[in-house]
Amino acid sequence: MNHNKLSMLIGASLLCGALMMGSISVIAQEVNYNLPSAEAVQARKDSRRNQAVSDRVGRRIMGAFELYSEQEDIKGAIAELEEADPRDPFDRAYVMRFLGNLYAADERTEEAYRVSKEAADYDALGWSDQASALKLTADLALALEKYSDAIQYYGKWLQFTGEYDPEVFSRIATAYYETQQYDKIIKPADMAIQYYEEPNKNPYILKVASYYERKMYSDSIRVLEQGLQVLPGEKTWWNQLGMLYMLEEKIDKALQTLEIAYLAGYFDKESQFKALVQLYSNSEIPFKAGMLMEKHLNSGDIEKTARNYQSGASSYEIAKEYEKAAELYGKAAELEEEREEKAKFYRRQGTAFLRAEQFSNAADAYLKAIDFGIEEPGPVYMSLAESYFYQSKYPDALRYVLEAKKDSNQARTARSWENYIRSKASNKGIDL
Repeated sequence: MNHNKLSMLIGASLLCGALMMGSISVIAQEVNYNLPSAEAVQARKDSRRNQAVSDRVGRRIMGAFELYSEQEDIKGAIAELEEADPRDPFDRAYVMRFLGNLYAADERTEEAYRVSKEAADYDALGWSDQASALKLTADLALALEKYSDAIQYYGKWLQFTGEYDPEVFSRIATAYYETQQYDKIIKPADMAIQYYEEPNKNPYILKVASYYERKMYSDSIRVLEQGLQVLPGEKTWWNQLGMLYMLEEKIDKALQTLEIAYLAGYFDKESQFKALVQLYSNSEIPFKAGMLMEKHLNSGDIEKTARNYQSGASSYEIAKEYEKAAELYGKAAELEEEREEKAKFYRRQGTAFLRAEQFSNAADAYLKAIDFGIEEPGPVYMSLAESYFYQSKYPDALRYVLEAKKDSNQARTARSWENYIRSKASNKGIDL
């Protein structure tokens, strides 16, 4: 398989179904992963005593809360809060945080982001409300593909709360991926892996992508190997690992890995079946290559094309399974639209039948090659003569050996066969 084509194939599959690809490239703010101690966080909590909003704003907040919680009237609650007109920084931060949650619930994401960011930037709320505002701002920024802002506010949330939240680390890694800062993915992804209580595939996917995008294929392999130790049921990883081994020309490991994936039933793409076929061929196991190709041509996993049938036939031919090779060459010829190529397939079918000592079938295939205009008919006439000779059809054998004599490249061999055919026929009392 072509190295560049394989590289593109792996790249296309690495993040399929796991990440939302983006085209934005921004230099995002660095995240400080040295989080404050529990004592420092507690001191911050103690210093941020909860305040009470003013009576005027409080009435609006209570009205909005009742509409939202008792009547499930989100739009009514939003309208109530939008009339609050808070002036005090704390009042405004509190109203904006509440509005941010309501806008988000009403799927008004842009507005939710704007007001939640305003609430977070006031830095006036009590500890839990401030933490909530920072987290909501970061989550909304990520949803809106404002990746630099997402990284900034997740970083603020980490420093404010001191919490080692694996989901936050994973989202930071995702934002770095989307801003194409591939080297910065590794730290948050590693921290996500460390702090998830149950293994989670996303940080492993992000690490593989980070190394792959930087052409650090050996490191991608290492991450996949580690990931499969804890998540052995991730079927796409087996296929990706096998492809990466191929990219690194570690053929034995690639074959072993893709065999495991195949036997486990993890293949669901034509390219995966064909990759294993290619590995069997490269590893000089042609019978398995042919058998696998034929099986999945028949099942429809591999498209029924002349070239695919030719691939299976060639493998069988190398394995000296001539009858099977002849069958697949015949199917290749039937599907081929170009007359010249069709003739070549029939010639190869004839040769396979000849080696399988099915001389009548060989003659039929060679005649089709002639009919479809084989480019160099001389060798085919010689093979036809041989096919008829072994059927003891000496007149037909002589006929085609005389045709072969007209080809200067075949003349010497044809003369020897002519004498042999005449001698053999004479011994059996046949007059030629």
